[in-house]
Amino acid sequence: MDAVRLELAIELAVVLLAPPLYQYYLWHKGKTTPAQLRKTLQIFAPLYLLVLAAMAVVFSR
Repeated sequence: MDAVRLELAIELAVVLLAPPLYQYYLWHKGKTTPAQLRKTLQIFAPLYLLVLAAMAVVFSR
């Protein structure tokens, strides 16, 4: 893996980790409910699975 792909993978990981970290922060501070967390999980889980599958294909080359 060259440096450009490594940098892009790190940047993508940071961008993808932002929503779950923010939801954790809101849950920790008591500003969200478990129902809202489940709703967010249902929205983001398929997206994360698709992105991980795409990354596996791209970085396996």
